[in-house]
Amino acid sequence: MKSLKNIIKSSIEGVEQLDFSMFPDDRGFFKEILRISEINEALGREFVVKQVNHSRSGKNTLRGIHVAPWNKIIYVTKGEVQSIVVDARAGSPTFGKYESAILGDSNRTCIFVPAGCGNSYLVLSDEADYVYLTDQEWAPNQEKGFIWNDPSLGIQWNLEGEPVLSEKDKGNPLFSAVFPH
Repeated sequence: MKSLKNIIKSSIEGVEQLDFSMFPDDRGFFKEILRISEINEALGREFVVKQVNHSRSGKNTLRGIHVAPWNKIIYVTKGEVQSIVVDARAGSPTFGKYESAILGDSNRTCIFVPAGCGNSYLVLSDEADYVYLTDQEWAPNQEKGFIWNDPSLGIQWNLEGEPVLSEKDKGNPLFSAVFPH
């Protein structure tokens, strides 16, 4: 029996929401987050998990925008986040465009983020747990970052007040300085 019930394509090639079956009852729910064989079939390539990461953040925390040379599958296990994916792949017809989705308690889908796309999220709830799987292990000096509020991108954040940022993310350059294509 297939568990993947819906694939929601975005305007950015390769960025897809993957919706697996959920079974709610009076105790709560059971959700298969992903099934690798079905992910591989849906993506038309093999995704081999090399690393799994989990972060917990409070309201208005904004993490990213980071571009990595590995594919990711992201899922929010608790809370609500606004997920942003920015296409930073040279030669892509959607280079410099972004997609936004609310993930978490109200939308229990996962998102596939292709290598070369920027990934970021803003916590909308009091707290959120964000899990992502990668097909390569993290290594130093492999990621690039750019500023979250770059006016050339026009990202519409669901932000209340000022975001909570890491020192590293506060100092990120403009998108065009990192990706001058």
